Amino acid sequence: MGIRLTGLSIPGGFGAQWQKTEGDKDVARRVLLFLEDRRLLFGQQHRRDESHCISSALQIRTFLTEQLNLVKPKSDLFENLRAMRAACRRFVEAAGPHGRYLSYGERYGQPDPFSLALGDLRSMMGIHIAILAQAYDLEIDEELASILPPQPQDDDGDLHRLPGFN
Repeated sequence: MGIRLTGLSIPGGFGAQWQKTEGDKDVARRVLLFLEDRRLLFGQQHRRDESHCISSALQIRTFLTEQLNLVKPKSDLFENLRAMRAACRRFVEAAGPHGRYLSYGERYGQPDPFSLALGDLRSMMGIHIAILAQAYDLEIDEELASILPPQPQDDDGDLHRLPGFN
């Protein structure tokens, strides 16, 4: 938790007004709690309702944008939340208007575009969820943890051993 200066008064004496602000750990915890309830990220029923998946991705994007307004720009948390939001945006763009592009490949013998887009979303979200959990020492719900990248061989929890985390 931090303190943000919101005003100063000098006539007749010195005064200051401030507001308590949430810390990054509070924001990271709230993000993980929100994502725990998003079956889009780990559920198996996604094939039955693609439009619901698109709606869920849009809700996640909106929530992440709200949380971005609560953290310092250019901080590690800010960059992780932006990357998570971008993953949601790519999923929605891959779906196209009303999910029109998600079933296109199936008709032409190409890989299932919905599963590819969903796999990309889940893997990117899993990476950033792992980073948040490690950085702020937070526990992750078992279902949400199913999308995390594999643990490093030495089990020290250090993500620098994963590709792309030097």
